[in-house]
Amino acid sequence: MKEQISIPTSKVQRASKFVKTGAKVGGNYIKHYSKKLFDPSRSRDELDADNAEDIYNSLSELKGSALKVAQMLSMDKNVLPTPYQDKFSLSQYSAPPLSYPLVVKTFNKYFGKSPEELFDSFSKKAVNAASIGQVHQATIKGKKLAVKIQYPGVAESISSDLKIVKPIAAQMFKVSTAELNQYIGEVEEKLIEETNYSLELERSIE
Repeated sequence: MKEQISIPTSKVQRASKFVKTGAKVGGNYIKHYSKKLFDPSRSRDELDADNAEDIYNSLSELKGSALKVAQMLSMDKNVLPTPYQDKFSLSQYSAPPLSYPLVVKTFNKYFGKSPEELFDSFSKKAVNAASIGQVHQATIKGKKLAVKIQYPGVAESISSDLKIVKPIAAQMFKVSTAELNQYIGEVEEKLIEETNYSLELERSIE
């Protein structure tokens, strides 16, 4: 799987990504209706597939709450059109991992040291990558460890991302307000807990 060499971290950068994706989706609609002028019987299949591809690629790059919403929506087969469901379901199993230079940059920011300085060995390739972080294998004095690395900016952007995602999802997928509020509420509550790695550590050693 292709690695990600950068990730939008500030609210402005992440909002800009949503805007750019919206422009792509708008372009897909223009292309679709231009073709439909010459072929009135043309279906939405290609439009939905193009939109699903562009939106998923954007959410995969943003990660965090935006990708988590896509993941949860894809689990309910009655909510999304098939092309979106098929594409978004990929987020349940894997997401493009951050590149190793970006991992090193993250370590240096929070610990002032690289992974090689903290561990005897550290895998440069992630063994798993999901919506809020990725896992690397490491060893210290012969002991095997699984090191979870949270994506930069994910914890700080949960609420702001969801405020942007909510009206987009409501308009594009015709999700009812009640359903959408339930999804958004569940995602926000779950992510606030999942991004608290200190709490997770405390629970694991109880």
